[in-house]
This record gives sequence, C-alpha cells and structure tokens, in this order.
Amino acid sequence: PNKQTYSYYGILESLSGMRVNVRFISFDDVLEHGVADDIDVIVTGGPVDTAFSGGSVWAEEPRLAATLRAWVHGGGALIGVGQPSAQQFQGRFFQLADVLGVDEERHQTLSVDKYFPAVTPEHFITADVHLGEGVLQGFLDAGYRKPLSGCGGGQAIGELGGIDFGEPIADTFPVNEDVTLLRADGGQVQLAVNEYGKGRGVYVSGLPYSAANARLLERALFWASHNEGKYAAYSSSNPECEVAVFDKSGCYCVVNNTDRAQSTYVERGDGRIERIELAPSGIAWRTI
Repeated sequence: PNKQTYSYYGILESLSGMRVNVRFISFDDVLEHGVADDIDVIVTGGPVDTAFSGGSVWAEEPRLAATLRAWVHGGGALIGVGQPSAQQFQGRFFQLADVLGVDEERHQTLSVDKYFPAVTPEHFITADVHLGEGVLQGFLDAGYRKPLSGCGGGQAIGELGGIDFGEPIADTFPVNEDVTLLRADGGQVQLAVNEYGKGRGVYVSGLPYSAANARLLERALFWASHNEGKYAAYSSSNPECEVAVFDKSGCYCVVNNTDRAQSTYVERGDGRIERIELAPSGIAWRTI
C-alpha cells in the first residue's frame, strides 16, 4: 500500500462491514444545513492540506468549526483520524483540537507547557486489544518522565503498543489535563478521548485496515455516541468474525473473515451467549 495513504484505508473498509448506517456529507453540507438530527457520529480524517481534512476551509469559513463545536457540545460525537481539521489559524493547528482533545505542535507554541496525563490502559474502546504477557505491567513499572516545569505532566517512559496506527503523526499532544490518553507511545498521542459538553470527541492518529482496527473503530463509534450499553448485543467476541442480523427474517449469521478455523462467542439480544465454531471462511446461521 501507498505509505502516505494506508493509514486511512481502515476507515471506509471497516465501515463497509459494520453494523452502522453510513452517510457521506461534505463540509458544504454542514455549512449550509448544519448537522442532521439523525446523525450520531461524524468521522473526519486525512492529511493536512487535502480535501479530506478540509484544507483552507477552516480559515475561510470559521462557521464550520463553530457549527461542529456546537453540535458536539449539545450531544454529538466527532472522531478525527490523522490530521483532522488541520490548518494553522488563530493559534491552533487542529481547528477542532478542543473537541478532539489533541493538537499537533507546529513549532508555534514550543514555549507553552504541554499536559500529558497518565495513560489509561483499560477503556471501553480498547477492551478487545490484546497485549503480550507482562506488557502492561512493564509499562506501569517504567513510570513517567518528570515534567520539565512545574506545570503539566510527563510522558510515559515505556510503550504500551498493541494497536497498529500506521505512519506516525509526529508531535501530537493533549490540549489539557482532562483529556483521557489511551495510547501515547513515544511522547506523542495516538489515541485519546475527550468529554466535550454533552458530547464526546475521539482522536486516532491512523487506522490501517485490519480486523483489530475495525473492532477499535466500531467500539469508538459506540462509545462516542454514548451507546456502550448497546454494544454487546450481537457482537462477536472474536474480531476476526462478524455478525449480521436480519430482523425481518428472524435470523442472524456469523462470518469467519479468515482462511483459518475460528471460534467466537455471540451474545444474543436476550442476553444469552452462544459459542460458535467456524470453518475457514465459514458462515453459520442462527435464529434470533
């Protein structure tokens, strides 16, 4: 894959097989009509100075950032990947840094203290991320660097890993001490979540496609939209297996997306849990 683009492939590839309804909207749509009432989460991402991240529209149309801020603050959700809303303007690089909880240092605020809260290793979004034996304890034992001044916090010494973020976005940092860092290896932010009024923001530095990253994005969507309680129903415990529900037909299927035999647990809508064994590339049908 192209080195400059593969870090974004996982967004559409993951959504294409996910149990969510997807709609494509443009920046012009938001400027002209606001955000529709039936939209729960907006996902935006891409490198700086491209149509994907918005480019100069953030400076030319400040109403765009204001509209999205108000929407998230009122209960909406925003997930940003890579360099979302990137445009050097009014003292910020990510114009929605206050929503996402993360900005990128572009050598304009080097004298400003940066806050690095302690990493939160366990979170709803990362619940299916598997770490090697002893990795978490080693990370915790390594501790944190002392902050260079009396303000802020120090970056973690060790690396937690376990997630493929693709090509790194350098020099990202949390905008305040209230941001929850889920991954901040190497002194920069890869994954963070932020409460913003009644809404939520999520920052991901990159999302190459894999079953594990599809699961990460799915969990991020449910968390950001305050739907964590709905996640378990008809979810596969194994990220390599997907569940599709056909309500009108009264059945659901479990698909093995690999060429290896897989086993998984599926929690039904009534809370019952069923173990399902699948042959390579196999599919199993069950009644609801």
